[in-house]
Amino acid sequence: MNMNLYTTANVYSNRLLDAAKVMHEKQDTDRKGLLFALQSSLDPERLLKIFFQHLNLLVPCQGMRYRNGEKGIDLHQGHKEAHQAEYNLTLADEWLGEVRFSRRKQFTSEELGRMETLLASLILPMRNAIHYHTALQAASHDPLTGLKNRRSLMDNLAREISRAKRETQPLALMVIDIDWFKRVNDEISHLAGDQVLAQVGALLAKTVRSSDMVFRFAGDEFVLLLPNMDQEGARVLRSRIRKAAKQLRCTYGDHQISVSLSIGSAVLQEQMGSEELFEAADLDMLCEKAEKHGRT
Repeated sequence: MNMNLYTTANVYSNRLLDAAKVMHEKQDTDRKGLLFALQSSLDPERLLKIFFQHLNLLVPCQGMRYRNGEKGIDLHQGHKEAHQAEYNLTLADEWLGEVRFSRRKQFTSEELGRMETLLASLILPMRNAIHYHTALQAASHDPLTGLKNRRSLMDNLAREISRAKRETQPLALMVIDIDWFKRVNDEISHLAGDQVLAQVGALLAKTVRSSDMVFRFAGDEFVLLLPNMDQEGARVLRSRIRKAAKQLRCTYGDHQISVSLSIGSAVLQEQMGSEELFEAADLDMLCEKAEKHGRT
């Protein structure tokens, strides 16, 4: 009788060990598959999508959010729920951001352990993706204003013109120049000029729609690329920008610097390419600037 009980208990124990071994092997296989998948991209959003899909095979989640405020990255997968688990990602004292998981019911300690094991696979690919993202930002953005630069404008302009013609949608472009900007540099200082440029850039970014693109083209000249905007929409936006500029006061030391903008706009026509659209808006801006200076 005792021998049978011992044998039964031993068989049950072996089955538990076998089940644990199978589970461990499955988790190890899933982790290797995740590592391989994460090597396929340097795009942070793509990495998080891959990770979220693999995570749900072992730990069901309704939502995942990754944030790195220093790099301006804020990405979501799924949707937020009541119960959450949050982790800071670091590698060799380098902070890589924070990730938060959420779902309707609480995570068990076992599930948190699985999640942490998988997160270890994400850290190195995410660091590489962040470094790549930073390099791209440096190449395509103006360091003073944080806006996209001239190189980025050329890339986006060609793409948006192609899309607008393909989908028969309007596309507007604005060229904006700060009036009498040279006086600020010459009579106050270049640091004051930098402050004016930064504040005008921030004003433009705040005034346009989320789908619009703002660029610092060169010097004191900015460009707005405005998908799905016709001539009337451009007129309304010009008025809104002028109103906002009149209320802008840049303080530098004892100086209060008011801002005046010359704005030109053009709407894409069938025969236009990138150069023609830009030149039309630029000419419109120059005409407005000439009127302010009493020239024809």
